[in-house]
Amino acid sequence: MIIPRKGALLATAIVLAACSGNGGGSLPDKDGGTHDTTAVDSEPADAPGPDAIADGSHNDADGAAAADAFPSHDVPLDHGTPPAALRVPAEWEPHAATWLQWPGPYEKEMRPAFARVINVIRQYEPVHLLVGTKGDQKDASQFLQAQGVPQDNITWHTLPVDSAWMRDNGPVYVLVQGTLAVQDWKFDAWGGNFGTDVPFENDDAVPALVAKYLELEVQDQSGYVLERGNLELNGADTLVLNWDCQDDRNPGLTAAQHEKVLSDAFGVTRIIWAYGHDPLDGTTGHIDGTARFISADTIAIGNNGTATDEDLAVACEQAGLHVVRFDGDSNWLVGNGFVLAGAEGDPALDEAFEAQLSAFFPGRDVHLVDVVSIWDSGGGVHCVTNDQPAGP
Repeated sequence: MIIPRKGALLATAIVLAACSGNGGGSLPDKDGGTHDTTAVDSEPADAPGPDAIADGSHNDADGAAAADAFPSHDVPLDHGTPPAALRVPAEWEPHAATWLQWPGPYEKEMRPAFARVINVIRQYEPVHLLVGTKGDQKDASQFLQAQGVPQDNITWHTLPVDSAWMRDNGPVYVLVQGTLAVQDWKFDAWGGNFGTDVPFENDDAVPALVAKYLELEVQDQSGYVLERGNLELNGADTLVLNWDCQDDRNPGLTAAQHEKVLSDAFGVTRIIWAYGHDPLDGTTGHIDGTARFISADTIAIGNNGTATDEDLAVACEQAGLHVVRFDGDSNWLVGNGFVLAGAEGDPALDEAFEAQLSAFFPGRDVHLVDVVSIWDSGGGVHCVTNDQPAGP
């Protein structure tokens, strides 16, 4: 379950770190040239070339195939569903990269956990890391080096940010007639639930700047507040999300109005709402703390002992989905040949959870790492990562 982020992590003082970026530079074009930008400056650290980024290749071979109790996820639309003209790729589809925002001074306790997360991802796919300034990049690079993290698959971008939760403020990617585009939704720092003085303007600008770097079309969705952490899509026709969160961010809209916005944006024909959240959860119930698709027709729902979980399981079954229940951290990331989640630190629990994830995602290496500092700050692996699909 997602717990509230500590107020100190998103305190007013973070403005000092967020606003200290140099806010300028040039980015390498895909053909080797450069283009100007007012807020991004990227430097690859022995990063792979465009071809490696495009195909989402990784260094390690996939692990041995696990139990076949669940369907393979390498081909997301393998249940008789034809490719849609508009859809959001499922997380288990090939990635071009995964993006993160490096924790600033007021989130620095998460840095060792970030290093562990980055060290796993970089073995399988390129990592893009946003840092506020060139000085921040130097410090972060030295920190990763001290933690034993090679930087041969990391590209750095100097860009002012307000927080380290790129799942929520970063891009949402869609395929439109087979062409990848970025959706830029409004981000307002979780509706002010962590304080009305929490800055978010820099974070809100990230999707458009990432799209500029990637030379992708931007779909302006800024009239509606949406965090990617409250989106669970199956790569085909179904969206699951928490009503409380969307009602909090966009008050006064009816269910039909919400669903019109979401179905038009994502091309889905089925929307399933979860209801209820922990009153201490400032995200107001992000769905990635409750339920995750593991294939186009199967959703895994955590055994958190809440009415939200039980009611959602019933709703999903009534909608025609296969529902499986599990114990453990639902805030995992699925990538190119791997699954990454938080470790409990109890050998028996971790062994059981690793086996469960191997059954959910056969053929992928499962990594459980210590992310307690991220948990204590109110999130998990999924919350701090933003996966970029490889496209068609």
